[in-house]
Amino acid sequence: MTAVALRHISADWDVTGFTDPFVALDAVKARPADAVLADQMMPGMLGSELLERLRTVAPLTLRIIMSGHVTMDKLALITSAHQYVAKPFDPIQLRDLMRRSFAAQERIINRGLQTVATSLRAIPSLPQAHHSLMAELKDNDSQFSTIARLIANDPGLSVKVLQLANSSLFGRGYLVTDLVDAVNCLGTEMLTAILLSQSIFRHYESLQLKKIDLPRVWAHCWKTACVAQRLCRDKQLPRQAGEEAFLAGLLHEVGRFILIDNFSGQYEAACESAARARTPLAPCLRETFQASPCQLAAYVLELWGLPAPVVEAIAGSEKPEEIQPPAFGLAAALYIADRLASLRFPPDEFGLEDWKQDYLQSIGCAEDIPGWEEQVFDSD
Repeated sequence: MTAVALRHISADWDVTGFTDPFVALDAVKARPADAVLADQMMPGMLGSELLERLRTVAPLTLRIIMSGHVTMDKLALITSAHQYVAKPFDPIQLRDLMRRSFAAQERIINRGLQTVATSLRAIPSLPQAHHSLMAELKDNDSQFSTIARLIANDPGLSVKVLQLANSSLFGRGYLVTDLVDAVNCLGTEMLTAILLSQSIFRHYESLQLKKIDLPRVWAHCWKTACVAQRLCRDKQLPRQAGEEAFLAGLLHEVGRFILIDNFSGQYEAACESAARARTPLAPCLRETFQASPCQLAAYVLELWGLPAPVVEAIAGSEKPEEIQPPAFGLAAALYIADRLASLRFPPDEFGLEDWKQDYLQSIGCAEDIPGWEEQVFDSD
């Protein structure tokens, strides 16, 4: 039935269906497929086992697991899959998911990133909590109270949200003490971004990752998000650009978590190399993996279907000088905000890379940096 549905989704797709997972495995060995959709419950082999074998024989194949008997949160524990689909599925949503996934793979032009992406043992899925939240927010009459209720369950997050709502960035002119009022002030886009980032951090916190101080990284990402949004406002970019810059700031370190989760030994070696040479960590990570954590983060965020400007900003934030034509945009805001936030809230104990002065000159921001540095310290 799935094969029939896929054929109707797009006439451009060449779809072959199998009832025997062993025959399907042999077929992919003989001719690697662009994508494989496997039902978790199959005769003779679980779908997760089939995808695990495919990861070895066809690493570039997109792997999707589906089930009508296993809940989505259980499916998300299957680390051999890139994507997860609950049955019965919406053909349009499945089409969009596959197109998005293909686009993420096509973005990989860096061979090092391709090697890292296809070697991942575990790719996090978009947190189920985010799906649930977005479903609830379809009821516009209750969206502010819904988000406020979710935030109220986390005292630390509540403080952050109220602090942001009372910042000079929004200038309400009065003290905001009510979470519903704070949500109304900040807007649902920013608040859902905060809740999404919290879900991701808690996912990795539950994994008890070593070699990373999660509260420290969260503090850095929060500061980066706030500064990036402020920079967009200072440069008079549209409000939406500021909200996208905020989201990019919150999520730009996701690639670091994925690297530690999948390649802890190599990550540790990069840290040791940086410590011995007394250099920033970022160049050592790029040398070790032949790709940057930001590039990997962009790949995963595109799989999740996050807004293209956010994905592109994160992908280009370490080398914004390669973006043409040179101009102040989201990537520039993220690059500068990341550096400024690191002055007070560094994500690790390693130093910072030098400013890209030629790039700052090209976008007309070189003279702004000292003033922005003062703003960062004054706002603490």
